[in-house]
Amino acid sequence: MDEIRRLNLSFNLEREEDSTAYNIIRTKRQKTAYIIQAVLAYENINLGEGELKRIKNALREVIREMNFTADNCNITEESQIPDEVFQIFDCM
Repeated sequence: MDEIRRLNLSFNLEREEDSTAYNIIRTKRQKTAYIIQAVLAYENINLGEGELKRIKNALREVIREMNFTADNCNITEESQIPDEVFQIFDCM
């Protein structure tokens, strides 16, 4: 039953970020649980940023295909964004 693993972390207290992180972790009663939650939250934020970049790129592509610029921002019924664009969000 080698299901439990141990990591040894070192903090250089002369570096401001290390010192701040060390002091935060030191005050927590359940350090392992805190580290697990912090890492998972950090990774979710980064994954979310990746998704946001994908959405932005998709919207930029649609805007380019529609030749939409700040000069011609009059959207009429015929020039509305196609439904296919919004299907991108349904696939997520």
